Amino acid sequence: MNGITKTNPLYNNNKLKLGIIGMNCSHGSTITTADNTWKMTWPETVEVAKMADKAGFEVLLPVARWKGYGGTTNFNNRTFETFNWASAVSAITEYSCIFSTAHVPLIHPVAAAKQCATIDHISGGRFALNIVCGWFKNEFEMFGAQWNEHEVRYEYATEWLRFLKKIWTSEKEINFKGRWFNSKSVWSEPKPIQKPMPPVMNAGGSVAGKKFAATQTDMNFVLLKERNMEGGKAQVDNLKMMAKEIDRNIQVWIHVYVVCRETEKEAKKYADYYIVEKGDNAAVNNLLKIFGMQSETLPSDVLNEFRRHFIGGHGGYPLIGTPEQNVDGMNDIIKMGINGILISWVDYKTECQQWIDEIMPLMEQNGQRNSKPSLE
Repeated sequence: MNGITKTNPLYNNNKLKLGIIGMNCSHGSTITTADNTWKMTWPETVEVAKMADKAGFEVLLPVARWKGYGGTTNFNNRTFETFNWASAVSAITEYSCIFSTAHVPLIHPVAAAKQCATIDHISGGRFALNIVCGWFKNEFEMFGAQWNEHEVRYEYATEWLRFLKKIWTSEKEINFKGRWFNSKSVWSEPKPIQKPMPPVMNAGGSVAGKKFAATQTDMNFVLLKERNMEGGKAQVDNLKMMAKEIDRNIQVWIHVYVVCRETEKEAKKYADYYIVEKGDNAAVNNLLKIFGMQSETLPSDVLNEFRRHFIGGHGGYPLIGTPEQNVDGMNDIIKMGINGILISWVDYKTECQQWIDEIMPLMEQNGQRNSKPSLE
């Protein structure tokens, strides 16, 4: 745990923490032309953010996206920028941890230090930073930014984060000289409320990514390569062991896409409707091509098996069924050693309210969450 101050619900004592991902993007995380997909307007964002905050969701996390993936939907083409989004959402919430997501090669650490500290003060110490090393080359070409080899991107991120930490923890002006940064007389006030710094997340799945997450971050956002208990637990155990070997502890979070209906038959029918019947295959093909050619998170044969999951929720873990079946599925997730889930739905507004009304009470009854969680 980086943050010593007890202001961030990321460190409460719930067995399974809850978050929402992708509210700042058109279509959220579902690559579909189905009716009622997330349109991403600010008034609806405010409504869902307040709803989740009041219900005790630990995390609201935006996705950093500068360009869509084409297809009929041009998936994620329309997005709110994440630092501005986090500032605004921090001001209208009281409990949830509000993330921003930053492509580290596209923002200087001096600017990031000021932006993050500002949001930490607006939120009252509830901010966290999700850092992305870069995997969508087309976005970098928009900025005219250098596109480094995979391992080099993590080396860059390590220096970037080291510079950021020095800015936040130094009580006087600093000079910083590294491989990529050479800055003089650096100073930034105010410092973050969370001491020594806000929590940091990264989605590191490759060898270099897992090492970076274990050594540099507080949370690893993982794409489960195997959807069975044994495989999922082995993956999570490995990630946590890498951190423990250097006397660190990290949380492991996953993305979950949810379909909840009164009967299992209805839930599966709706999943087939929006994934199979209405899935935007052109957009998902573009996305899979990017993962296969420009990312080393997953081998190509595994990516092909994930096609349904990418349409359903950007490669997430499916929870499809009745409220009781959703809760049973979360028991499995807890047994894998996972600390939190970032949820997406087709219709965030309606289905988030359903989650609060029908599933969260069952989670408390099942011992997965507390009615009044305390900070650890």
